[in-house]
Amino acid sequence: MEQILVAHDLPTRIIDLGVKSYLGSGTPAALQVLLEDKWTALLLLSTREDEQ
Repeated sequence: MEQILVAHDLPTRIIDLGVKSYLGSGTPAALQVLLEDKWTALLLLSTREDEQ
């Protein structure tokens, strides 16, 4: 996901959400973008709607 945003010149930062056990799959994390890039990032990362 971060690569998609970086490819569109949106600065991102990975945020560690803390130490929790997820059956050995690592710790939870989130991507942070600038407030003015929020809707662009959401559109880029959302699933495509079926065209009718």
